[in-house]
Amino acid sequence: MSTFRNKQEKLNFLLELISKKQTGNAEELSKRICVSKRTLFRYLDDLRAMGYEISYCLQRETYYFIGKDEKCEKEKII
Repeated sequence: MSTFRNKQEKLNFLLELISKKQTGNAEELSKRICVSKRTLFRYLDDLRAMGYEISYCLQRETYYFIGKDEKCEKEKII
């Protein structure tokens, strides 16, 4: 398991996982970056406030960047 020094490292890792479409669902992702689900959602909100367009694909069970990837048939904007 990874150890992080600060929030910025967690955000950078989160961005990397989203870009690779390897996040898993919210519960799995929160465990990977060592935060609660509630904190994960705050981090996603922070990234959106920085201009990142992030969505969740129910079919593939992963977060991804809108506009840089193909659309998902079963998309959920979170």
